[in-house]
Amino acid sequence: MESLNSKIIELIKERNWNKMTDIQKKSLKPILSGNNTLIIAPTGYGKTEAALLPVLSQMIESNAKPVSLIYITPLKALINDITFRVDWWASRLDFLVSRKHGEVPQKEKNMRLKKVPHILITTPEGLEIDLDWASRFREFYKNVKWVIVDEIHELVNSKRGIQLSILLERLKEFSNFDFQRIGLSATVANEDLISSFLFGSSSRNPSIVRISDSKNFELRIKKICGNDIWTNSAKEISSSIESPSLIFTNSRFLTERLHEELEKLNQEGIFVHHSSISRESKNNVEEHLRAGKAKAVICTKTLELGIDVGDIRKIIMYRPPPSVASFLQRLGRSGHCISGVPKGEIFCIYDFDVLEALSIYYLAKKGIVEKPGISSSLDVAAREILGITLQYEKVSPEFIYNVLINSYPFRNLKKEKFEEIINYLIRNGLLSLEGEDIKIGKFFFKLWNFNRNRNFSWTKSFSEFFSLINNDDTFILKHNDRIIGEIDAIYVYKHIRIGDIIRISGKLWKVIKIHSGRMSIEVVPTDSGEGEIPVWKGDGIPKSYLLPKEISKLIRNIDKINHNILDKNAVMEINDLLSVYLNHKIPLPSNKIIIIEKRDKETVYTTLLNERISNTISHMLLYLATSKESLNTYARSSIYGFSVSYTEKDLLKDILKLSDKKLKQLILKSVLRSPLFISVLKEIQISFGKVGKVNNKEDKILIKEALKQTVNRYFSIKGTLKFIRKIKNNEIKIINYDGITPLGDAVLSHAPIKPWLFSVYTLIYESLKGGAYTISELSETLGISEKSLENKLKQMRKPDSKFRITSFIDVDSREIRWCLLDDLEKIVESDDFYTSFSVLNENETFVAVLRQLNGNENTEIIFKPKELIDNFDEIKHRIPFEEIGELRISDPVDPLVCNLSPRFYYVNKKSIPYLLLNAVAYIQNLKYS
Repeated sequence: MESLNSKIIELIKERNWNKMTDIQKKSLKPILSGNNTLIIAPTGYGKTEAALLPVLSQMIESNAKPVSLIYITPLKALINDITFRVDWWASRLDFLVSRKHGEVPQKEKNMRLKKVPHILITTPEGLEIDLDWASRFREFYKNVKWVIVDEIHELVNSKRGIQLSILLERLKEFSNFDFQRIGLSATVANEDLISSFLFGSSSRNPSIVRISDSKNFELRIKKICGNDIWTNSAKEISSSIESPSLIFTNSRFLTERLHEELEKLNQEGIFVHHSSISRESKNNVEEHLRAGKAKAVICTKTLELGIDVGDIRKIIMYRPPPSVASFLQRLGRSGHCISGVPKGEIFCIYDFDVLEALSIYYLAKKGIVEKPGISSSLDVAAREILGITLQYEKVSPEFIYNVLINSYPFRNLKKEKFEEIINYLIRNGLLSLEGEDIKIGKFFFKLWNFNRNRNFSWTKSFSEFFSLINNDDTFILKHNDRIIGEIDAIYVYKHIRIGDIIRISGKLWKVIKIHSGRMSIEVVPTDSGEGEIPVWKGDGIPKSYLLPKEISKLIRNIDKINHNILDKNAVMEINDLLSVYLNHKIPLPSNKIIIIEKRDKETVYTTLLNERISNTISHMLLYLATSKESLNTYARSSIYGFSVSYTEKDLLKDILKLSDKKLKQLILKSVLRSPLFISVLKEIQISFGKVGKVNNKEDKILIKEALKQTVNRYFSIKGTLKFIRKIKNNEIKIINYDGITPLGDAVLSHAPIKPWLFSVYTLIYESLKGGAYTISELSETLGISEKSLENKLKQMRKPDSKFRITSFIDVDSREIRWCLLDDLEKIVESDDFYTSFSVLNENETFVAVLRQLNGNENTEIIFKPKELIDNFDEIKHRIPFEEIGELRISDPVDPLVCNLSPRFYYVNKKSIPYLLLNAVAYIQNLKYS
């Protein structure tokens, strides 16, 4: 402590600290020596002060100018806490502190230029805005000597982290100074990777400071029993709450649903906190916690990080968290000091929940957490290229390239790939060339514009340019101009109407107006009626890759588990699960065995495997099923196995026959057909300036990048190839079982994955296969309006259609039926439509008038039905065109029916004999009925 400036030591005494924590002591030397430093410690060890105090000490001694220190945090919600915490020290040392994020009042933002702060607390987006656009304020960034990045482990795996790594290199270039970089992190698996990511191109000596002693924690795992899971969950959790408690769930839906059930038990002082409620609502909840007025808060990941909410007595987790890292973060919110012991409970609703909770417990006890993964997303590179161009107005591509490759994620970026990005941005109008330099193109401010009343659906607010947080289209809920929360647009379009009652932020709201243009919904509070809880996209969190192997190990050592952390229901659940396997002499669940079982319409393959591998195999099975069987199929994936529906064939056998090369091709085809690929494509295309339809030739770089990101995020090519090789080599055994297993139930508890059709034409094609249907029948089957469907069908009968169709008259019902052109002959011969092609008099004379497609030439053919029946090919020889624009058939003798002449459009020559028969059957049926 003596190495700190005397003013800092005086302030430590003023705070009544007996001593500094171990992590604070260890951090002094490397930071005061000017080293880039990564500080690793659990929550509650004083990491903020470990970084801040030695920096303040140096600021005093160097007579720091504004802005000297930038403190970056991943959450806007953390900024207020950090500002208050930092300002306590800084204000007493005559240093000004300022905060910057989207919700800071404009008046406070304007003060930055009048009273420039020595310390700025912001987010990656805040730094982006300043470097790109704040031309006056960014001049003060030339004084930056220190950057502290809080919760760095949260940023590393994300695009915001990649963005920050480039921003730090931009800041270094702009300030022309190799500032000191300090990162604060929770316990991580690969600390060298985190430090390399943060330190980037800095030439300062690197240091990693950590504390090795892991905090003890108390955990209890409970199983909720009974048929009424929601009521029982609420009762169990209600009796478990120790005020104040945090109740973590894994989704926004579960958060709202659980609150609804607790409300029914007349529980008071329980609040909701998640990303889709307004900042004002979240602030209110946090304030209630700090003031001791909240009994409990049901929350998602939003309260995992270090927002100051006072002392939390207990952590309750409703279902196991998705990862060990998340478990430690959540549990660390209680016992939020070095001497405090974190205390928590995990409530399980399935038998496999108990296995997951136990596995997470043992992994955490052994200090095993997930390794971070760092990607090099080209959409982030594209945004930063544009950001640098905004900053310098006119800049050489070589300068931008050097900045990018100085960042850790893009250290291996090839010059050719960089030039490809630049050319693509120029072609899309976001950039333009001026000699050897580039500048912002004309389309940039059309895409990201200042006009809030947007003329086009693809335009974005200019403020959105600076953020890489994936803001899917959402409707804002407002009451008296106060924001209540937000709901996914797709959910609103499908389910929300005026008069509906919605439950959000733990309250009921009645919809009084929906403004689709402004993407807002006006609501008023209500106490009456049942509220509908919205379902949000992105609520499905993938489970840790560490779990399958740990569960497999756990099952094999079940006699060694710590029964003291399980309640009697949890113990019973594990015993019941294992007894099914033991009593039926089935091998215990393992990552070395696949058990195949038939369940109604599904073939279920149970095993224990990485969720991304499971997802890859399930998509391959789905691709094969939709290609060989029907579109009316689905698949499932989980760490407990995978399944596919509506197929008698064991499609896994087909996969096992493929070479590695063919397997890769099948995986990529499966990914391209996945809705996950479409979602990623839509997410990244705006960064490249691509609006409208994506073209396979013109947009290769976009499609390749979307494919790469989709695979990296949701699938595993290497892992899947290795898994299949193990099956082929008999390292993983396959067993067929004529019965039901608990892991089979676990697979079936997961939501089905349905095939994604890029085009409604494919959907129509699949629905028409082998049959003939009216527009109303197809409309009901496909869920497409009759008018839209009719337009699509008319397009599909044209010669350039990939799936050529035709139509004929159903003589019995006198309706038009549509079928595939290739199926027409089979339909003519089928019993179902016998009367539609059966003539009543073969010797009557008819006239067919054929108009050439895309031409003015007409041909008239006089024929008798007998000629058609005797020799189909003969009539074809009399037709001079391959494609006919219009075919009209009439009875030249009977004036009563000559005005009812059947007409067919866009007719292929090979279908003419059948359509002539159909027209004659129809005319004769009218005449003789």
